[in-house]
Amino acid sequence: MINVEVIFVIRLMIDDKYDAMPWDAIDTVVFDVGNVLLSWKAPELLARIIPERPDLHDELAERVFRSPYWSMRDRGSATVEEVIGAMSLRKPELEPYIRRLLTEWIDLPAMPEGVETLKICKKRGVKLYALTNYADKEFAYACEQHDFFQLFDGFLVSGREHTIKPGLDIYRLLISRFQLDPERTLFIDDSLMNIEAALECGLQALHYNKDGKLLEFFAK
Repeated sequence: MINVEVIFVIRLMIDDKYDAMPWDAIDTVVFDVGNVLLSWKAPELLARIIPERPDLHDELAERVFRSPYWSMRDRGSATVEEVIGAMSLRKPELEPYIRRLLTEWIDLPAMPEGVETLKICKKRGVKLYALTNYADKEFAYACEQHDFFQLFDGFLVSGREHTIKPGLDIYRLLISRFQLDPERTLFIDDSLMNIEAALECGLQALHYNKDGKLLEFFAK
């Protein structure tokens, strides 16, 4: 019997390898959008859009934002009307609230730290791309509302490509479409699962999991 030793190589996140952004080692930075550049927090959205029914917020968050139907919108595999119908199935009394959430959540405020980091990267002359789970029309609306999207060299949007993070296909598509060198490409995301997938695909990665982390790393 032959013993085969399997050796696993751990890919480290970039801030575990460097104290500050290694500009000479990176020529492309890829940004997630939600909770990196635009603030997307379910409790805040519910408080803004359905302020009169705080008693429904937990149920609405479960039926809307934590539903597989939400991912279908991100993947571009279902229309808004189809999703509203599925989310309000067996609870028709919630349909007006679900409809408001599905149509009004799109007005998201910019996150100053993320936008400032984007501008720092632009001044450094690196290529800039966005890789985001976002429905197509809603992403187009966000681009109209925020000028900083003009700083990007390109976008890869799940609703247009019909594949979403953390599936590996969308990372591989990013690399091939923009002809990126994964070792010289840094991906930033607030989701740990998305970071793990990026590392698996050979990208450098930074997990944006606390306020101040981006500027601490990029502005040194």
